[in-house]
Amino acid sequence: MIRSIKTFCGFLPVLLVVVMSSLLSCKGDDPDPVQEQINKLTATWQLETVINDDVDVSSQFTGFSLTVDGTRYSTQNGGSPWPAMGTYELLPDNLNLIQRDDNTPITITEITTETLVLRFNFSRDGGVREGINGSFTFSLTK
Repeated sequence: MIRSIKTFCGFLPVLLVVVMSSLLSCKGDDPDPVQEQINKLTATWQLETVINDDVDVSSQFTGFSLTVDGTRYSTQNGGSPWPAMGTYELLPDNLNLIQRDDNTPITITEITTETLVLRFNFSRDGGVREGINGSFTFSLTK
């Protein structure tokens, strides 16, 4: 019996090294947080409400939809604050900040499997003649 214990004790360090090596090499595929956020955004989003400078202007965006496919987007009835199509990038240091290709920063204030709320400021030279300006909050659903 003592011989068995000595054999086991001699084998124990080797066993520990093998187990630790296995655990360290099995770190798995860490999910890319940027890609995870892009996956959450990828969908066709329908309008619930649009608030412009604390005023509900949803009626001016009847039929609005935002379709996100990877890092590309397209819109229907987006008016002046939304181009018909474009690209965006997520900023890796803040996954709730989108930089649209027209240099418009957009903050994701809520994102779930069914809800997306986007907030941004939009202003176009020419003021009211060019369309609606100001602070926007688009509340969208799938």
